[in-house]
Amino acid sequence: MGNRSRIVLLALGIFFVGVAVMARFYAYPTLAVAPPDQVAHTTSKTVDDGTVFVVATQQETKLPLTSTRTVRGDVVAAEKIGKELNRKVVVFDTAVVTDEDPAYAFPSEDDAKRDDKAPLSFVQERVVLDAHTGEAIAWNPDGAKDNSGEYITTTLNAADRKRPGDQVFKDGHEGLVLKFPFGTEKKTYTFWDSTLRKAFPIEFKGETELLGLKVYKFVQEIPKSEVPQAAKLKVPGALIGEKGQPSVLVDRSYQNARTLWIEPVTGAIIKGEEKQLATIDYNGEAKITATDATIGYDDATVKKNVEGATVDGKSEGGYADKASQLHLIGFWVPLLSLILGLLLLALAGFLTLRPRGRRAA
Repeated sequence: MGNRSRIVLLALGIFFVGVAVMARFYAYPTLAVAPPDQVAHTTSKTVDDGTVFVVATQQETKLPLTSTRTVRGDVVAAEKIGKELNRKVVVFDTAVVTDEDPAYAFPSEDDAKRDDKAPLSFVQERVVLDAHTGEAIAWNPDGAKDNSGEYITTTLNAADRKRPGDQVFKDGHEGLVLKFPFGTEKKTYTFWDSTLRKAFPIEFKGETELLGLKVYKFVQEIPKSEVPQAAKLKVPGALIGEKGQPSVLVDRSYQNARTLWIEPVTGAIIKGEEKQLATIDYNGEAKITATDATIGYDDATVKKNVEGATVDGKSEGGYADKASQLHLIGFWVPLLSLILGLLLLALAGFLTLRPRGRRAA
């Protein structure tokens, strides 16, 4: 084999090694980021009727519950905050509505037939995440100059829901919030709980499959804890057996067993389930069951997360395909290119170094 052939082998070897390096250390990190314009909807339903305290009737009542979560990315805020922090971030506004009416929707401000009925539960929050790891990043700018800071609000005022600037969450989120890291590991992480406004450990509990997709199962046990309140809740004394008092101050307690099924390549939450128990306590004793329910993603949400679907003209979910593509770029392309490149370089070196007489023969 002549010098020209050896040069071709050497060039091809260098090329494929370069492809391996570029795929692993440039293409993969570029693709392994949460999209800043992401929009996602999830629907969770109770396995059986949950027990809730209905304010209108002042009674504990068994009801079928539906919880809908909407997540919307704020591209402008992500670019602005990313430049300020000199890192790749995503900014998501989330709203979670829980009610016995599965089709509950907030009435519009100009709706003449407006229904003022409030949902059983509502929380809206903004979180800033590292685009690669999914870890929360504290962001609390001067509110007088910048209203892009994190917030948590349960207000039902329509104007506040659009931009609750006075609900800034100064302590900031912590841990994982809406997703796990790309390349999720079989270990314990910390995951955010909006009710208690802090993160708790969430432990890896094994592998399984959902609709043929490999997922990691994580479980988080949140012990009974007092719910933080700006001011103590006041209820009629008769409601908790204190008939001699017109009203009393009470505490709110909450505990949860949260299970998440994670697609490990993308870190996406494919399925979630919670066993919640919230009570109204007086003098350290539970007097009213505010919520006692097991609620989890419905089948349609899980299927969408695995196989993908179009919602309001925008693609959502489809993490089986996304994981395959990312695994191809991050693992198989670098591995096969590196092996091929090294083999070509080895062959070029062998042909160059073997004895001249043998080459002539």
